[in-house]
Amino acid sequence: MTALMPEYRAQLYDAAERRARRPVARLGRLWPVAVSTAIVLAVVIAAVAVLSHGHAPSAPARPGPAVSFDRQLLDTFAVLRRPQTAADLRAPLPAFLRVSSSPACLGANSARLPCTLKVDPPLIRTVAVPGSRYEVGIFPVNVQSGAPPLRTLRDVAVTLDGPGVRGAAGTGPWGLTSIRTRGLVVSDYVSAGVNRGVFLVPDGVARVVIGPVHLLDPSISTRFAPTDGATAAVHDNVALFQLNGLTVQNLQLHVGKLGRFFREGSGRGCGITFAIYALPATATVTWFAADGQLVNHFRLTLGVYVGTHHPAPGTTTVNPGCAAR
Repeated sequence: MTALMPEYRAQLYDAAERRARRPVARLGRLWPVAVSTAIVLAVVIAAVAVLSHGHAPSAPARPGPAVSFDRQLLDTFAVLRRPQTAADLRAPLPAFLRVSSSPACLGANSARLPCTLKVDPPLIRTVAVPGSRYEVGIFPVNVQSGAPPLRTLRDVAVTLDGPGVRGAAGTGPWGLTSIRTRGLVVSDYVSAGVNRGVFLVPDGVARVVIGPVHLLDPSISTRFAPTDGATAAVHDNVALFQLNGLTVQNLQLHVGKLGRFFREGSGRGCGITFAIYALPATATVTWFAADGQLVNHFRLTLGVYVGTHHPAPGTTTVNPGCAAR
């Protein structure tokens, strides 16, 4: 699931909640795209379906000592073992976790996927990243599969808030084993050429090194050289990182081919004068312990966000509130 950029799931639920509550009369500062989010909805539903039905029934296993998911979380992330504070409880829930308590989830809709996501309040934590004005929210959640036999799947959601980033959110790959071995990454557009993000990593990781970033689709760029990666120290299981050089010019992008990667736009009335594109990319990631020993090394697929003024015709999606005009 990480290969499909799980942070898009948060954008999907955010967009779904806003569309359910009110029609869009004009462009806001930023608005997500229905086309992109519809694709991600299929991915999320497929993931839950696989987890619910991906294995044939087998004979019941002999009862044995079971370790709860909460216990495993506490054993994995030291930040969850510290006492919860008032600041933790003030952490704003990401929009897709607020859907379950909205009117859209009453009655027959209560079984819909976004409506089954429930946060685990005692384990909510907020991390203020030292030397920055960024805060990271950590929200353990569960989701109940929609078809019998009902199963409760557990996950972790992470949010990033700070200068240029407001409410960036993502969830894990629906499995603590994957989070332990690959972490959970959330990133977003901050300013021209700059993305910032955060890695949630298990205990024992003191430094995260993201190698050179390569675009996955060679048809959208004439640049063969990757852009620089980043190195970040870990504090309370989170590592704040920054990626630079993510501009149309530096990446040598073919602007007329960016339409399928359009994520958000802004402007006056129904005209889009600024657009952000989410481009699939890959990088190697290395985790190091405090003594410099290698902890893990793997390849990560992530989204990098490129903004441009006056986007090329045909590379943005029409605001739904303007489509009939």
